[in-house]
Amino acid sequence: MIINDVLFNAELEDIIIELRSQLVANNIPLLQKEPKQSGNSLQVQCPYHGEGQERKPSAGIRKSDGMFHCFACNEIHSLPEVISYCFGHTEDMLGKFGWNWLLKNFAILEKEQRNVDVVIHRHNIKICNSNRIDSDSIQNDGFINDTELDSYRYTHKYWKERGIVDEEIIELFDLGYDRNTDCITFPVRDINGNCLFVARRSVKTKFFSYPEGVKKPLYGLYELQDTINNHKSRFYKEMLRVQPIIVCESMIDCILLWQVGYYAVALNGLGNDLQFKQLQELPCRKLILATDNDEAGIRARDRIRKTVKNKIFTEIEYPSGIKDPGDFTKNELKNILNYEVW
Repeated sequence: MIINDVLFNAELEDIIIELRSQLVANNIPLLQKEPKQSGNSLQVQCPYHGEGQERKPSAGIRKSDGMFHCFACNEIHSLPEVISYCFGHTEDMLGKFGWNWLLKNFAILEKEQRNVDVVIHRHNIKICNSNRIDSDSIQNDGFINDTELDSYRYTHKYWKERGIVDEEIIELFDLGYDRNTDCITFPVRDINGNCLFVARRSVKTKFFSYPEGVKKPLYGLYELQDTINNHKSRFYKEMLRVQPIIVCESMIDCILLWQVGYYAVALNGLGNDLQFKQLQELPCRKLILATDNDEAGIRARDRIRKTVKNKIFTEIEYPSGIKDPGDFTKNELKNILNYEVW
């Protein structure tokens, strides 16, 4: 979303979820009721009157730019100003605290030239023809071309730090490193292997960056299809079709699951209509829901169960202190089905 002409790599709903979580952690009794969808806005309790305890939420926050308007007390503020107020900075009329909070929790990735000796280029990579939408990299079909992808095919120590060490998996997903933005790169492909866009994750912050306005397909869908098609044995293909597929949120979680022997796809968020359709069409009977162990992740599981038909569902019940598959040790991740519940 765009706030004060700055593009943030998060939806308003994700920002409000994180804000509510931190308010609870700091024992601040504001925004306690779960926000409701209301057209182009989220409906929330107003923190500016009734000590924030109104029974029926009367304020709306616009999804496009975060503008807040309470229809009961007529307070109108920017999202940074509302965040400042919620954390007790009532004199912060310009929302400086709230702005810094947004930058800290939903970081903007700035371009930064890096010393080339920190990376090693990966040569002789076998990968499908891919193309893209970006400046000189545009082809007539609108996909990212292999020339641009080759500029990202570098090894970086961050992979090992996150436990990504299997070279075959790295090559399968064509993971890379963009030296200009200091980000790990994740090509996102359609079912035919065409690269729709490149997602990035800063090696310094925990947030992903996506090109503005892209429609996110299931991450790992092409890699799954390619794995099935590369096996000529009819018996093996049938075996793959009866294997469960794990559905998680993060691309890194998806890759870690592949690395220990599971087939997985990632939502890159909380799911959309295209992804639900693709889940419906997956060549398997059973889906294991392993979205994050938080309010948003639980909501994503509920949406999948309600929307995707004719599948058998189980889910991962995380032990205390574990938020997502990436929090497991490698051995625990290999045995993640020990935490499977109906």
